[in-house]
Amino acid sequence: MKTTEKINIRFPQTLAEALRLQARKNTRGTLLAGGTDLMVQWASGTPPPARATSLWNLPELCEIEVRDDDILIGAGVTHAFLGEAKPIHRHLPALIAAAATVGAIQIQARGTLGGNAANASPAGDTAPALLITGGDVLLASLDGTREVPLDEFWTGYRQIAARPDEIILAFRLPKKGSAKERFRKIGARKAQAISKIMAASRIRVRSGRILSAAIALGSVAPTPIRLTQVEALLTGQALTPSLVAQAEKLAQTSVKPIADIRSSAEYRRWVAGRLVRDALENL
Repeated sequence: MKTTEKINIRFPQTLAEALRLQARKNTRGTLLAGGTDLMVQWASGTPPPARATSLWNLPELCEIEVRDDDILIGAGVTHAFLGEAKPIHRHLPALIAAAATVGAIQIQARGTLGGNAANASPAGDTAPALLITGGDVLLASLDGTREVPLDEFWTGYRQIAARPDEIILAFRLPKKGSAKERFRKIGARKAQAISKIMAASRIRVRSGRILSAAIALGSVAPTPIRLTQVEALLTGQALTPSLVAQAEKLAQTSVKPIADIRSSAEYRRWVAGRLVRDALENL
């Protein structure tokens, strides 16, 4: 931890103070929330920044607001706190399931939803569950607040659509309504494993016909992705074994995963199709 001790870490007490620090280059620092990713990276040899700005426990980032059609979740809300929020269980069950797979209990108690998203790893567990909502990310700066659609937020590997002076304020996530959500994570073991691949889905069916479908995958591309071709195939169609088979095959040909230490590309392509099948068969 000697390297991290050289970092000049600021601890603003309010969001306004944090925004003022981030507005100027000479006081701007790497944003640090729970630190469950960044602190590990710095301790393992990644060059630490000269400055960091702690967002931990800022009141403005730790709120959950349940509204008529959507839920506003502060970026500083931890995975553990999400699991205790009963309205989230009812309206965003896939996000609850995803948050429960993030590391160990200690990581869930410290790691935040905003931090998991900002880390921009294609293996970030909560990203697919966020994507299927069709919601937005709220970004704050001294210039004000702006909204970025979640499907435009991850712009590349470890890259997000936020300016250096912006802080993730919250996530605006539409409720699932009558749709059914599902989240599945495939890893080397059932607990504390980085994902080989994961999937989230939000599908609405009435009288055996699919009215709408949102399916997102992680660890199959440089960013988490929506399977828009599969969604288009499904929408408006009767839910039949033939359609399920078509969707499975299309999912396998729609992704272009890499091979790495955790999995082969061929396995990820095959599992992508199986996860789509799983989502449809569990309707």
